[in-house]
Amino acid sequence: MKSNIKISHIQLRALIVATVIGVGVISLPNDLAVISGKDGWILILLTSLILLPLIIMINYIFKVNPGKDYFEIGKETLGTIPFTICKLIFFAYLIVYLSFVVRRLSELIKAFLLNTTPIEIIIFLFILTSLYISSMEIDIIARAGYLIYPIILTFVGIFIVISIPTANLSDMLPAFQSDFGNIPKGLVSTFFSFTGFEVILFALPYVEDKKNALKSSLIALGTITFIYILLFLTTLTQFHIKQIQEQSFSLLMIAKVVDLPGYFLQNLDGVVMAIWTLVVFATFAPAFFGAGKILSSIFKTKSHKYFLMALVPFIYFLSLAADNYIQVRTTMLNIYNILGFLSIAVVPFLIFIVTLIKRRSKL
Repeated sequence: MKSNIKISHIQLRALIVATVIGVGVISLPNDLAVISGKDGWILILLTSLILLPLIIMINYIFKVNPGKDYFEIGKETLGTIPFTICKLIFFAYLIVYLSFVVRRLSELIKAFLLNTTPIEIIIFLFILTSLYISSMEIDIIARAGYLIYPIILTFVGIFIVISIPTANLSDMLPAFQSDFGNIPKGLVSTFFSFTGFEVILFALPYVEDKKNALKSSLIALGTITFIYILLFLTTLTQFHIKQIQEQSFSLLMIAKVVDLPGYFLQNLDGVVMAIWTLVVFATFAPAFFGAGKILSSIFKTKSHKYFLMALVPFIYFLSLAADNYIQVRTTMLNIYNILGFLSIAVVPFLIFIVTLIKRRSKL
């Protein structure tokens, strides 16, 4: 663990928010509406409540292992060979995640901004653009997240404001009418929009103010939950529930139909996509960084940046493996959810349990 890397608790909060809120939020209203109708906000709230104890556990792991990073803790707790297998699963998850994100983003950019540009060019340029900052250490990435954090909050605020004139609050009712038997399926779908919080596995060891680390992590989770619920409810006020269920990118459709006063700005959906590309960049870079860090840990090198360039073709070709957007949302998403659950839920939970057992055995 490098002692010269420092992250403030405020930067930690910004990093978590900037990493989690990415490409998934664009289609979140559609995903929720298909499964739970107007009660989709319940799934957002439940997912955040499920993540709450996980974040507390991860913070506890680092609290009782001061001065150690995630790889050192995992090796000492689970053993070299078992944790190496865990790292490989984590690496596979990040690679699938990166491929999924860049393919989904490129589909959006091609549909709303650059409809004549080959999708291969968009994917390749985005990966290369992310390569530079991903080669830095986590404190630099945290500063980038800190810069993008107010952009996210301001943008969401503006998005809500421009939707107010055409809002129909009656469309949010009636509530609690959906089939609650679909909640497990809905939680799986909502999980994607909350992924990215695993960045705390790389950032927590370097937070200067350890006392406020957990508080900042929970505030970040609360901020994300509030933004997601607010955006979902805003979508409900703009479209009928059946329209939301039929539109994959409901939030972008709001930008397409909203008319600003005086018509001083047209093609608002293009502006939205341009800004959201920057937001997705803040999501992509930490995951790219994490993939390099895992390989650096496995091969015991001083720097992770040597592996990033080698990963570019893997991410590029995997992102193009799906023939169309439907395959992206089904096959890749299913694989991604399984690997993600193992990497950022099961493994930290195992480390937490073993840590508790070892500490109690010493008493």
